[in-house]
Formats: sequence, C-alpha cells, structure tokens
Amino acid sequence: MKSFIINKNDANQRLDKFINKTVPLLPKTLMYKYIRIKRIKVNGKRADISTRINIGDVVDMYINDE
Repeated sequence: MKSFIINKNDANQRLDKFINKTVPLLPKTLMYKYIRIKRIKVNGKRADISTRINIGDVVDMYINDE
C-alpha cells in the first residue's frame, strides 16, 4: 500500500490526473479499474475518477509495486 498526503502543489486536481503524475508506469486502463473496484481510495472512502483532491487529503493505493 502506498499513501500520499496532498500538499499545496497537488491540490485541486482530478484524481486520475494526480495518479498519472504520481505513478506514470501504471496503465490508464488498470488505474480506472483500480478506482472502480476500490483499490484506490481518498480519505479511506471510494472515490470517482473526477473527484477533486484538496490539501490534506490522503490518497491510498492498494496496488502492487510492479
């Protein structure tokens, strides 16, 4: 599991754009699947692809390190 705390530079972005920037080797189709099946969460809750992240939010990614 990887956790990211959102700072000022990453605030007010869509969740999918943040993940693309943070984990560039993760294919987009797999990223969308992980969001759908709740392996990527914001503040411990399910999030949509278009969710805007704010300062202090915690993005948890339950993905393999491959």
